[in-house]
Amino acid sequence: MQALPYCLNIHPGESLAAVRDAVTTHAVAVKAHVSPAHAYPLGLRLSAAAAQELLASSAPSLEDFEELLARHDLTVSCINGFPYGAFHGTAVKAAVYEPDWSKPERLIYTGRLAEILAALLPEGAAGNISTVPVGYQNPSSAEIQRRAGAEEQRMAVCVRQLVVMAEFLDDLSIRKNRDIVLALEPEPDCLLETTNDVIHWFEDELLYQGIRWLSNNRQRTRDEAEALLRRHIGICLDTCHFAVAFEDPLTALTRFESAGLRVARIQLSAALRTTVSEDALQRLRAFIDPVYLHQTKIRLPRGQIAAYPDLTEATLDAAREQTDCELRTHFHVPLYFEGDGVLASTHTDLTPAFFEHVRARRIPLEVETYTFDVLPPDLRAPTVVDSLVRELEWASRAARGV
Repeated sequence: MQALPYCLNIHPGESLAAVRDAVTTHAVAVKAHVSPAHAYPLGLRLSAAAAQELLASSAPSLEDFEELLARHDLTVSCINGFPYGAFHGTAVKAAVYEPDWSKPERLIYTGRLAEILAALLPEGAAGNISTVPVGYQNPSSAEIQRRAGAEEQRMAVCVRQLVVMAEFLDDLSIRKNRDIVLALEPEPDCLLETTNDVIHWFEDELLYQGIRWLSNNRQRTRDEAEALLRRHIGICLDTCHFAVAFEDPLTALTRFESAGLRVARIQLSAALRTTVSEDALQRLRAFIDPVYLHQTKIRLPRGQIAAYPDLTEATLDAAREQTDCELRTHFHVPLYFEGDGVLASTHTDLTPAFFEHVRARRIPLEVETYTFDVLPPDLRAPTVVDSLVRELEWASRAARGV
């Protein structure tokens, strides 16, 4: 079994120089531990600035980058195209979803990533680019936007741009013989969050509007238009995100497959969970941070879900009313974290049956825990390489059923 990749979004790197440094400093060290004798696959993360620099016509940056990868026996089959700009050392929060798919900048950025991936993939190979789940839906303003009709207009533009992207990927597959999928990554409080959200959106928005537009304006039959969209627009299933919504990843996966959706990548990640108590709430304070958004949900006694947009002092105060209920928060904890009697991990959702299903369908896997810099000290390994190696070893054992 080939070693599993990890996503380079764990390393700061908004410029091309920083990406190259992350590869030579960290990724090469990880490879030495987990894949010393064989090529090691990277989950590449490129910001908009780094992608533009790679494709700059004034310098052979892409060729140099390909040479760097070859020199260290590294390969790339997936790119994280979710964060457009800065992802470390600043207040990312909801800005990580901008620009969303209603903005031309998102389309241009993703097109550049596709060109880069096509250059890095071997001829005839498949790859994928993860991206924002259409856009963020601020819970406090969602109803106002719906009443104003703004959400309907926004969705129409998003769908149109995604269709344009699918056409671009189809053209790229013809020109370069690379099968690249744009993988929308459902996430809490986004336009695509739950399994139901995704399936309904694909059927009622993307396929309905996209097929009509492609058949009317691009001289394709409806069957051709549907095949194009299903081939090039798929899903990146992040197991942490579905766990926060109290969804089982295997159930979500099989439902997507039954709906004819292409699951292009699975990101192995785990959410922090606990049972609400004074001790638990006190411990959760250590996970409040100014950088990332940690959407938090509590399952109430009758199955309803209480949702909070971030892990804050106000969220913890509100949670006091839900003693003995399970709380889950979108804080990626290392896969190897086994819990300590108060805090626990949703990695228990990654069952042997889940991995058996994934193996049978050969769905690409990637470890994605980007929170190393904001983890409380007692959950943090001595170095980021130590943490990555432990996670990759845990995930590899789990994927093999060991």
